[in-house]
Amino acid sequence: MRAERLVQVVLLLQTHGRLTAGELARRLEVSTRTVQRDLDALSAAGFPVYADRGRAGGWSLAADYRTRLTGLSPAETAALFVASTAHVLADLGLDAAAGTAEAKLLATVPAHAREQADLARERVLVDHADWMEAREPSPWLAVLRRAVWDDTRVRLRYGSAPGAVDVEPLGLVAKKRSWYLVARKDDDYRTYRVRRIAHAEPTGERFRRPPGFDLAAHWHDSSERYFAGLRRYPVRLRVRGHASSRLRWARNAVMESVTDGADGWQEVAMTFESAHETRAYLLGLAGDVVVLEPRELRDDVRRAARAFLEQNEG
Repeated sequence: MRAERLVQVVLLLQTHGRLTAGELARRLEVSTRTVQRDLDALSAAGFPVYADRGRAGGWSLAADYRTRLTGLSPAETAALFVASTAHVLADLGLDAAAGTAEAKLLATVPAHAREQADLARERVLVDHADWMEAREPSPWLAVLRRAVWDDTRVRLRYGSAPGAVDVEPLGLVAKKRSWYLVARKDDDYRTYRVRRIAHAEPTGERFRRPPGFDLAAHWHDSSERYFAGLRRYPVRLRVRGHASSRLRWARNAVMESVTDGADGWQEVAMTFESAHETRAYLLGLAGDVVVLEPRELRDDVRRAARAFLEQNEG
């Protein structure tokens, strides 16, 4: 593992020119102290890594140094072929280019690496869609992709909102079968569902991307904030059997804690979106769940169960 990380350090410095130890640590998902030890080890091994002090400093390679540690291992080759998602490439109009790239890539790797790639394609398929989930194609996706690539503003008409707005498109996110546009509008970051875009056209005006903007980090943080805002109804339950595993996958809910009991039941603390959503979900677990708190939810579930029985008698 450390040998692979040392290679990654060299390749990152070669690609980015200069990075701080903190930036390297974030990219490699290790501590800053670990990165410092790796840099010391590279220097001791004869790699020309240098530290520049000061506010704009960081670690870099000698200006005339280029490593040839770019050959792909069999596992790395297989990972590239497993990671591709066909419908995402097709939506972006990159499926034909991807096929050509695969052929070129396979032509450059050793025979034993090609074998691993063939095994990966034959045995592993990545399908991010739920069952019965329909794709959401959009005629404006090509326009948005070009604007994201070229850093040009786009004029959007979104949903039922009157008029159009000019935004600075920063990235596209494929979430299962849906596409989302992350853009900046009036110094604020917005997320638009591409299917709800009624019209999109480039303005021809270029913009400067925010320094250091990280699409993956922004998407993760905004998603966490969104779902945290939805989850506002805490409950405490006793469950048994399959109910516990089903609760873990409840939509727009989070399981806070699970405590095993001596009688085979578990006590679960959860936060749902609302009382209505909680009741609807728990009624589907009838016989395997008991509402402990809040009391009004317990009474509500009891009333709903009685009404269901009365309406289905005879």
